[in-house]
Amino acid sequence: MKIPFFIQEFTDEMEEAAIHALRNESFVGGESVTKFEEEFAQYTGTKYAASVSSGNGALQISLMALGLNWDNTENENHSRRPGTIITPTNSFIASANCIRMSSSFPLLVDVNMDDGGIDLSDIKNKKNKMDLEKLSGIIPVHIYGNPCDFDSVKSFAEEEDIPIIEDACQAHGAEYKGKKVGSLGDVGCFSFYPTKNMTVGGDGGMTTTDNEETVLKIKSIRDNGRKTKNEFDKLGFTMRLNTVNAAIGRVQLKHLDEKTTRRREIVSIYRKNLAQDCILPENKDGKSVYHQIVVKHEKRDEIRKELTDNEIGSAIYYETPIHQQPIYKSYNNPLPNSEKFSKLILSLPSYPQLTNDQVLKICEHVNKIIS
Repeated sequence: MKIPFFIQEFTDEMEEAAIHALRNESFVGGESVTKFEEEFAQYTGTKYAASVSSGNGALQISLMALGLNWDNTENENHSRRPGTIITPTNSFIASANCIRMSSSFPLLVDVNMDDGGIDLSDIKNKKNKMDLEKLSGIIPVHIYGNPCDFDSVKSFAEEEDIPIIEDACQAHGAEYKGKKVGSLGDVGCFSFYPTKNMTVGGDGGMTTTDNEETVLKIKSIRDNGRKTKNEFDKLGFTMRLNTVNAAIGRVQLKHLDEKTTRRREIVSIYRKNLAQDCILPENKDGKSVYHQIVVKHEKRDEIRKELTDNEIGSAIYYETPIHQQPIYKSYNNPLPNSEKFSKLILSLPSYPQLTNDQVLKICEHVNKIIS
């Protein structure tokens, strides 16, 4: 396409870091991994960070580290048992899959029609008595890089006495009331998939926390439940981040804020030049990093056809809410907001390499439909 939806980035600096790591470090567990974790923790304002192989892995391991999985070797002494974990239906399916993979039940809840974020206003109507008794955690999602209404999440979690696992997989650097996402709950989870605001040259993920016990468990679980070189005391996986990926991640992290600044410039051009400001709003108490620049409009399909016909890329996140996916149809009741929301939204190109002229060209074609 003349203006693709996404451009995969690989710079000379990334290449140099990767080659240096390959030539001078262990392929697994090299110095770059430790440094990347330290730098990412400092960036998010948390005490600890532990890298893993994907955002999905970060979510699942975090649940396990908090004791929200069924593991007979450990749960004998746990006061909390696996049960129901809340997460919004407007997200990538990993937000719910990690719950099922931890032998818990995902309670998918509806979203705010304004921004597509988690809405807990009617949660009491979404849980039956059994769910209330078994409620064990909540995974809010900072969707599209926009921080969710975290005050409502925190208030609910404190009332129910449950931990918060932030799904910040799309929100590297986003802020809520002056604090970086990933530092707001018990654990924060990030993805470095190539389409994200920062990547590691492939799959990768990161967890953040202020709890030393939690980060030590995460590091053990990502390494097959290892306690010492030859001793294993818990269930685990091979979910480590490779050294070369960590080296690339360090370069990407160094440039993250400048890329976020450019994304915010791009969205301001869209807002100024679209005939209607139909872009999803930014949280009034936060700062979005605009992983996705999303328009919401009744003529969504017409807009997309106009863009496609003129070789301009676009995407829909997410065309099918999680609760309507085949694997989850038997899990939850209808969620009307998300079902309507998914038919109105369209993501426009948002990557930092876009030129101002390209953004204006996109606006020109969108305006043909919405003017």
